[in-house]
Amino acid sequence: MRRSSLFACALACVLPLIATHAQTAAPAAHWGYEGEHGPTHWAALSPAYAPCGKGRSQSPIDISKAGSGTASPWKINYRPTSLKIAHHDYAVDIADNGHTIQVTVEEGSTLITDRNTYQLKQFHFHTPSEHTVDGKSFPMEVHFVHQSADKNFAVVSALFSEGPANGNVAKLIANFPKAKGDSLHLPEVKLDLVLQLPANPAAYTYMGSFTTPPCTENVEWLVFRDPVTASREQLDAFAARLSPNNRPVQPLNDRTIAIGAAAGVTK
Repeated sequence: MRRSSLFACALACVLPLIATHAQTAAPAAHWGYEGEHGPTHWAALSPAYAPCGKGRSQSPIDISKAGSGTASPWKINYRPTSLKIAHHDYAVDIADNGHTIQVTVEEGSTLITDRNTYQLKQFHFHTPSEHTVDGKSFPMEVHFVHQSADKNFAVVSALFSEGPANGNVAKLIANFPKAKGDSLHLPEVKLDLVLQLPANPAAYTYMGSFTTPPCTENVEWLVFRDPVTASREQLDAFAARLSPNNRPVQPLNDRTIAIGAAAGVTK
């Protein structure tokens, strides 16, 4: 066979592999919460975002108080952490979860369920809330994002209602980055993460997804039944920086929502 023929054959074999790799390695597309980059368009922005439109286990959802099952016990062990805070304007990695105020936590805090053991990586905020309860929205929601050793994810969520001021929230507001894209690490500022959870450990559980692109599914969710409080001034301060950064609720389809209580919440 001639050298030119060999080259043509090799090129014909290799080019499809290059194209396939390029498709999978393509950079993520810009997304947002409004207009042509908003939630209703996420699935069309990039092939990587297809689950945002085609997925059948998407988050957030509207939760019925009645529930439909009983969850297995789970355990939270959250340790105090120094304040490492950032205001992300746009990011594609779940550990950043763009368009939000995020706190990256120190190692050692865990969530244990009958599905897996997860390490807490970060927590971030949405205003107004992403989950609703019997159709009711809340002024803010915090997501504690966890990852297991085998790369599965779990998110613990707490909803906020207006009430007494929240000490942890006050510390965050006092140290907001000056602009989007800025970050601060303040080792002397300590956050007690347990104080950011409701006193009653009952939570709704279901299988869902990331609430931002790429909307990856198989994410274990625990949404506390009782909200935590923050003052109107504190809620307004977050809303002024973030609002709106909530994805609308998604169809439940054939999923089950269960409710259960923690076997323990310790620090």
